[in-house]
Amino acid sequence: MSDTLIVYYSLEGNIDFLMRALAKEIDADTCRLETVKEYPKKGLMKFLHGGRDASFGFKPELKTALPDMSQYHKVIIGTPVWASKPAAPIMSFLDKADFTGKSVTIVASSAGGSAAKCIGIISSEVAAKGGSVSGSYAFVNPLKKPQESLEKVKQIQ
Repeated sequence: MSDTLIVYYSLEGNIDFLMRALAKEIDADTCRLETVKEYPKKGLMKFLHGGRDASFGFKPELKTALPDMSQYHKVIIGTPVWASKPAAPIMSFLDKADFTGKSVTIVASSAGGSAAKCIGIISSEVAAKGGSVSGSYAFVNPLKKPQESLEKVKQIQ
């Protein structure tokens, strides 16, 4: 068993691509979050539902059972950026998680906008729950630049 846990949500596969590559690179355990009610994956409805939920702080019910984080020293959180914020399922996870004494790394993926606000929100949540953020990484459209993205993944500790 690893001392690192990767928790992530991926709608279109960008974060899934990054987190699976990272888990292999650093030999980490993973937990892919799924919601009870799935988000639309395409078209205008994807942006309306995802953007609305992120903007208004909605925390959807998770279908995924959260792992016991007490056995991990390090947690890596992977999220798409929705309306400059973390994806709503990540906020559901953050609401339930205890980061006491944990070192946390944040990985965010966007379609081109800045991930700074998203990373800041997660950093504040982690600090409020007793953890410390040791690093953050922002990716833009990783599936469109897979080799470049995989090289950047190797820099994540």
